[in-house]
Amino acid sequence: MTIFATARPAAPNTPLECRDAFERGELDRLELWRRFAERHRVIAEHAPALADTQIAALVIEPSGLSATLQNGLSFALDPDALREAPNVILSQGGYETFELALISRLARGAEIVFDIGANIGWYSLHIAQQEPQARVYAFEPVPATHERLLVNISRNVSGNRVTPVRDGLTDAPGAFDMFVPATSGSPAASLNELHPGEGSRRVSCQFTTLDQFVDDNAVDRLDFLKCDVEGAELRVLKGGLKSIDRFRPAVVIELLRKWSAAFGYHPNDVLDLFAAMGYLCYGVSDGALTKIERVTDDTRETNYVFLDPARHPPVNAILADC
Repeated sequence: MTIFATARPAAPNTPLECRDAFERGELDRLELWRRFAERHRVIAEHAPALADTQIAALVIEPSGLSATLQNGLSFALDPDALREAPNVILSQGGYETFELALISRLARGAEIVFDIGANIGWYSLHIAQQEPQARVYAFEPVPATHERLLVNISRNVSGNRVTPVRDGLTDAPGAFDMFVPATSGSPAASLNELHPGEGSRRVSCQFTTLDQFVDDNAVDRLDFLKCDVEGAELRVLKGGLKSIDRFRPAVVIELLRKWSAAFGYHPNDVLDLFAAMGYLCYGVSDGALTKIERVTDDTRETNYVFLDPARHPPVNAILADC
C-alpha cells in the first residue's frame, strides 16, 4: 500500500500572509501581534542608519518603499537594486556626494541638459530641482529601468522639466542589445557583456545619435552633458561631435580603462577628441579636480570633467562653490 503524505502549508511569513492567517483563524491574536512586532523591529533598525545621510525618511507605501531625501526629492526604493543610489546611501552612508555637488555647480544656470545614462534619474532630478529654468533630457534605453525613471519623475516634477527619452545614444541609430547584470543591476547595464560571471539579462533597446536627436528635436543649445554608459562613452561622443563642438557644453563623463578596453579604445582617445575642440580635462577625486594630460596605468580617477576655458569658469571658482 502506498501512502501519500499531504504537504503541510507553509507557515505564514509576510505581514499580509500573517493577517490572512489570523482572519482564517489559523493564528491567534497574540501570535499575530508578535510576528508583526518582529517585522517592526527590523524596520526600526534602519532609523539610526539615516543619521547624517542624504536620506531624511524611509516611507512604506502601498506601491512599495521610497526614500525621501533631505532636499525633499523622493525616489522609489527597490531592495534588490543593490547599486542604486538609495540602497548605497543606506549601506554606505552616502552616494557620490562630491560628484553631485560638482555636477550641480557645473549645471548652474543651464537651460538645456543631457543626462546620458540617466538610470533612475538621480542626477536629472537633482538638476531639475536646483535649476527650475532648465529642461533636462534623461536618456535611459533599458525598458524596465526607464519605467522606474518615469516613476521617479512623476514623484518629483511636473511638466516637461525632465523629459524622459527611451532611446539610448551611441554612434549609429538602430536596435542593439544591452546586457543587464543580475547582481550589479541597471547601473551597470552596458552595450557589452562586462560582468560575465553574473548571468546578465540581454535586452533589445533602441538607440539614436546625439546629433540626430538634436536635429530631430530642434535643440538649439546644450549647456551641460553628463555621460555614464559603462564603456560606450566614445561611441556617444562620436555620434555627437557636431553638437558638442557647436554648443560647447561642460561635460562630466565616466572613463574606466577596463571598460573602454572592452569597446576597443583607451580613455586617452576621449581626451584627444576633446583636446581637438579646445577643451581641458580634469580628473575628479577626493573633493578635487586635477588637470589630466594623459591617462596612464597609475591614474586613479575614473570620472572626468571637460571644460572649454573660453566659456566655462576656472576650476578654482568651480571648487569654491562645491
